[in-house]
Amino acid sequence: MKIVLMGRMAAWCHAELDRRLHAKHEFTVIPDPRRLDEFAAELAAADVIAGWPLTQAILGRCHNLKLVQAAGAGIDGMDLALVPAGVQVANTFHHEIAIAEWVILAMLTLARRPAEHDARLRQGNWQGSCIWGETPVLRELYGQTLLLVGLGHIARETAIRARAFGMRIVGASRGGAVDWCDRTVPFAAWESELAEADWVAPTCPLTPETTGLIGASQIERMKRAAYLVNITRGRVLDETAVYQALRDGRIAGAALDVWYRYPADPDEVCFPSRLPFHELPNVLLSPHDSGWTLRTILGRVDDMADNINRLERGEPLRNVLK
Repeated sequence: MKIVLMGRMAAWCHAELDRRLHAKHEFTVIPDPRRLDEFAAELAAADVIAGWPLTQAILGRCHNLKLVQAAGAGIDGMDLALVPAGVQVANTFHHEIAIAEWVILAMLTLARRPAEHDARLRQGNWQGSCIWGETPVLRELYGQTLLLVGLGHIARETAIRARAFGMRIVGASRGGAVDWCDRTVPFAAWESELAEADWVAPTCPLTPETTGLIGASQIERMKRAAYLVNITRGRVLDETAVYQALRDGRIAGAALDVWYRYPADPDEVCFPSRLPFHELPNVLLSPHDSGWTLRTILGRVDDMADNINRLERGEPLRNVLK
């Protein structure tokens, strides 16, 4: 079986994937998707293409495909309706625990400001200390409300950890109620919960419906003391509306792990938005790494290998999207 590994992550996991396969296969590694012309023959003959990115332009070069195996949950850039009949598309997860931990880290960081206090004390400044009897300004997560907009894998793991801190969890779901939320509302009614939420975290996929899901009108319903936490896709938040709200203090702050602009090369200097989010002191910035842990990646390699082994044996695949 001929396998094409697409992208830097797939190139890195080549050896790990090879060790997990039950039969020997012919591999082609394409770490840079901009170099497709150099691998025209290999793409045309591929039985399996695995990794990321997986776009229609790439798939259009593959004429023998049996499996398109994404290296993560998202399949941005690929229209399932255009995938040829007989080609299966599957994804993988394992990032939900890592992302949930990052959400808790982000909320604690914004609520308790450890870096700010560390920097001050390194200068001998004890501002904010209990020893002066100053009025406290820091908040605990305990007793606060977290609104999760979408109740998938990431939301579940986030809710479990947030409840351990004594938070109240409200979830907006397209399905029914779940036992790991204190209250569940229909997805169509999620905006009605904004006024009571201390933390708002979209945990839904990016679709035409959710593009710009949180914009000026939704922010207007939020408390001034509330925060946004985004770990799904940048475009779920309206770029201009969120920037202006943060700049003007309309909401207290945000933790943003996903963005509007990404570098094309690892050495490229690239600010994550056309707007200067990086200049705002009330924003915690992260370079889309909330789920990027060793356990996440090795779990994904396990899934990728399992599906290739299943394809080889003629067994049903897992996590099939089409």
